[in-house]
Amino acid sequence: MVGHKTVLESIRATVQARQRRKLFLQGRPVYPLATHYCQAWQHLPDFGAYHTALIADPALPGKWQPGEEVVYLLVFEGDLTAGLNCEEHACQMLLSRLSEALPIPVLQDWWGALWKIGRKQELIAELTTGGDSPAGYWVQLTETVWAELLSRSVKEGKIGISKSQ
Repeated sequence: MVGHKTVLESIRATVQARQRRKLFLQGRPVYPLATHYCQAWQHLPDFGAYHTALIADPALPGKWQPGEEVVYLLVFEGDLTAGLNCEEHACQMLLSRLSEALPIPVLQDWWGALWKIGRKQELIAELTTGGDSPAGYWVQLTETVWAELLSRSVKEGKIGISKSQ
């Protein structure tokens, strides 16, 4: 967000208070999340304004906390290398985020299959993003649902376990 410090502080306070009020930024609704945030502020003296970012902990690798029901996969323009598109990059991020949050082993070879199955089961959904983040996704982390999904996928041969792993 960019704006006068007082306005940004008001938005930050509302978000951090975790109140379920609906905010509108650039005409789009923003719902505060019931989680903790990291924040960064940068003064823009030439414009008499501030630039701030509030990022929910579940959107940052390594910041997910037990009890949180979702993680977020945010794709930034600088992340898109080697010809990957936004969805492919998010697919690759999925494994590390699932491994971080679930006590179930998740193998590297499974990223494509788990992405397709998770999207089909509505465990992964697209977020509305803007600015330097052209895409984002939320991932539902219900442990029993993912355990059943992994078990069923192995039985159906959609994912496999090789002897070398």
